Amino acid sequence: MKNKVFEILDSLKIGYQNYEHEPVFTCADCKWVDIPGQRVKSLLIRNKKWTNFYMIVLEDDKKLETNKIREIFDDSKMSFFEEELMMQKVWLKPGSVSPFALINNTDKDIKVVFDKTLKWIQIWFHPLQNDNTVVLQMDDVEKFLEHLGFEYTYGEL
Repeated sequence: MKNKVFEILDSLKIGYQNYEHEPVFTCADCKWVDIPGQRVKSLLIRNKKWTNFYMIVLEDDKKLETNKIREIFDDSKMSFFEEELMMQKVWLKPGSVSPFALINNTDKDIKVVFDKTLKWIQIWFHPLQNDNTVVLQMDDVEKFLEHLGFEYTYGEL
């Protein structure tokens, strides 16, 4: 699956570095990994009615306040995706989710929100598997999402 990510990055002429490592399942598991750039976490949340879906990307040590997402999108109470919904929407289990997972969201019904602190920096994500980490510039992440047809926004999270 990760090859699909690399194929798209290469076709868009996006520069990146790929690091192979032992599988990691949480941001805490990555603390030992010596990789340049900002470590981030990607969280999938939904509204109470199960009608709106969001991917929230923020620094790994920052706590998400769902009220801020509610303010950004003027939406109802929020909850994290259940594993079954995650499999349905992005075909991945927890521990491997990143904006690259949107390759698998054929409904294109997940809105992406990046913490505004990430706007101009180098960040890293798993390329659909948690035994690799890809480092790239934030503007290249934007280019990747635009290629897939996803809108994104930045907010104060």
